[in-house]
Amino acid sequence: MPSEENRARYDVSGLRCPSDLTDGEWALAEPDIPRARPGGSKRMVGVREVVSGMMEVLSAGCR
Repeated sequence: MPSEENRARYDVSGLRCPSDLTDGEWALAEPDIPRARPGGSKRMVGVREVVSGMMEVLSAGCR
């Protein structure tokens, strides 16, 4: 259980799923994700949602 001073950092009440990335976690992960290549079609899904989905599978497994 987080301490009072860290409670705001770990607050996930505004997220759709508990495994969704917080803004702080996304700020750490985003620079490591390659940008879309020029040309071709645009990305149809948000990269943040894909990473959140991967985190869900890693934490809870595939049910």
